[in-house]
Amino acid sequence: MAGAELTEFDGEAYATSAFTLRAPLEVGEHVHRAVLAAHEQDGVLHEATATEFSFTAKAHAASVNVWGLPPAIAAGERFSLKIGVKCSAACKLAGRALSIFDHEGAQVGAANLLDDVWPGTSALYFAELHAQAPLTTGDYRWRVETPGSDLSIPHAAGSCTFAIKVVRPPDHEVTVEAFDREKHSPIEGAHVLLHPYRALTDEKGVAKVKVAKGSYQLFVSGFNYIAYQSIIDVACDVTARAELTVEPEGHEDYR
Repeated sequence: MAGAELTEFDGEAYATSAFTLRAPLEVGEHVHRAVLAAHEQDGVLHEATATEFSFTAKAHAASVNVWGLPPAIAAGERFSLKIGVKCSAACKLAGRALSIFDHEGAQVGAANLLDDVWPGTSALYFAELHAQAPLTTGDYRWRVETPGSDLSIPHAAGSCTFAIKVVRPPDHEVTVEAFDREKHSPIEGAHVLLHPYRALTDEKGVAKVKVAKGSYQLFVSGFNYIAYQSIIDVACDVTARAELTVEPEGHEDYR
């Protein structure tokens, strides 16, 4: 499988430099043998000697991630999310099956990983899945699974649990306008929170959020701005203007 020469001496024993072996394709415990060949040096014959060592070959692990999930989903509404899988050895995973299971263990969605990897990554294969939210409001734990495979190189199964929040269907739309208090200019990319609803402002500093009727605490935050908050009552479509103040110099923002 491999060979090396004794090149290093620590005062008591000789050793080889590090070299690489390829693990067997069969999962399980394996025993290999290291052999020091017979050789003659300075007229002295040294017999061959050997020692065995064991190790366990494991299937490649699958790291599963979920993103792009809506922060709140109306009861009974269809929604989408993205699922990515990465092999511990960065193998190509295109076509690998994915399944979503709900809080009761029923399969509610399926797809296969695409041929392309997620932008900015080297081996994160992904797919977009669609499912329908439960008809009853509440917090649920769902699970996504991808099966193992013994084709070519063994790959282990992978799974990931994720939370979904199911709320009443929205009654009204809240429009939030985020502006710089001093410059009176719109703030793009500000975070808008009307728990559990979330959104980001567009290039005009505007975010539109559909919510159920009720009273909400509005939070608007942006990089290098002091967060804005207020209470709004939603009984019809509402527009709220949030004027944010720039943080004082020297204040470090870790958001």
